[in-house]
Amino acid sequence: MGTKIITALIPFVLQFLTPEQLRKFADMALDFVEDAVQSSKNKIDDAIALPIIKQARTAFNIPDDD
Repeated sequence: MGTKIITALIPFVLQFLTPEQLRKFADMALDFVEDAVQSSKNKIDDAIALPIIKQARTAFNIPDDD
């Protein structure tokens, strides 16, 4: 039941968000992933995830506003 309510609410909520607000949210989410990847000891995820994030930022015009 909860899943159906959330599924119905998401499109309703999204209609009130501007592209700029969505871009800021995406920047925040990408920053979170970048920070987690960079702070890990594993360098393989750096080599994989960071270029993908950089390409996503370019493709969707999401500047890294740190």
